[in-house]
Amino acid sequence: MTGHGWSLAAGSLGRPTPGRLLRGGSFGGPRLWRRQGISWWLKQRSVACLVIVMQAAVSDSLAGAEAGERHTCVISAQGQLFCFGNNRYGQCSVPADLGPVLSVSTGKSHTCAVQVSGQLVCFGENEYGQCDVPESLGAVLDVAVGNYHTCAIKTDGQMACFGSGDDGPVLLPSDLGAVAMVSAGTAHTCTVTANGGLVCFGDNRQGQCNVPETLGVVVQTSAGSGHSCAVKANGELVCFGDDTHGQCDVPQDLGPVKVVSAGAAHTCAVSARTGQLECFGDNTEGQCNVPRDLGTVVAVSAGAGHTCAVCASGEVICFGSNDSGQRDVWRAEVFLGTGRPAE
Repeated sequence: MTGHGWSLAAGSLGRPTPGRLLRGGSFGGPRLWRRQGISWWLKQRSVACLVIVMQAAVSDSLAGAEAGERHTCVISAQGQLFCFGNNRYGQCSVPADLGPVLSVSTGKSHTCAVQVSGQLVCFGENEYGQCDVPESLGAVLDVAVGNYHTCAIKTDGQMACFGSGDDGPVLLPSDLGAVAMVSAGTAHTCTVTANGGLVCFGDNRQGQCNVPETLGVVVQTSAGSGHSCAVKANGELVCFGDDTHGQCDVPQDLGPVKVVSAGAAHTCAVSARTGQLECFGDNTEGQCNVPRDLGTVVAVSAGAGHTCAVCASGEVICFGSNDSGQRDVWRAEVFLGTGRPAE
């Protein structure tokens, strides 16, 4: 059994295996994983330590959904990628020869997917080189997409970023080392290191990179537009940075969470106890109006003005803004179910 890029048997980084589940992501850097289960493994010296494991059954047609700024991408259980919504820059124009994919990350106006071979493919806006995958990159384990930058975790755990950050090229911390997870916000990036530490870098004008000194070991992170969130080893959710809309005001009765996703100005989390979804922060477009009959949720992805959730039944439900058709999951269902694009 392999975890999030870490191989338990070998005690080293390995390639993710296909499956049928996903985890929540973030605005500008959500990721959808097709797996039988989700595991985050932290390598502590020579011991691989299981931090959190999630398993659930999903639909035979859709494995889940990832919300970008104004577009959404879904992956079928067979690995087929379909995107819908705003396509001004071609961020929904999936290459015809892409083939099955393991994961996808959606940003403002570009999309990146990891093929089964581990090769990274990006499409959409490329004004700042955010789709110029380096020829020397090789196979990757994970990818995170921001507004104008892209970051990927290589098979040795090292991270590579390309495109533009806040004031130019993305500069990685010199002492970053191997990472187990990455999430890209609008112009900042957060990573979970191999020892469970949280490191955020890039734009920090709203304090989104000011990691609390008392945070301790984390098992998950999600970067939004001007805020960042992390899940501690005990399931406690901590958010910091811009709190203009209350996106960092974690409800006192939320309890431990198993999935978090930071949107542009709102945050969504899935309760570890009940599986219920709770969203807080900006609700101008109804992106925090969780449907009452949603039921148990296994994954969530928060975009700019919309949110997409994957129910335990495998059904994908999106709510909030639909100004560009980013909530039209039926288009993906028709396309993936018949092999023909929806009208």
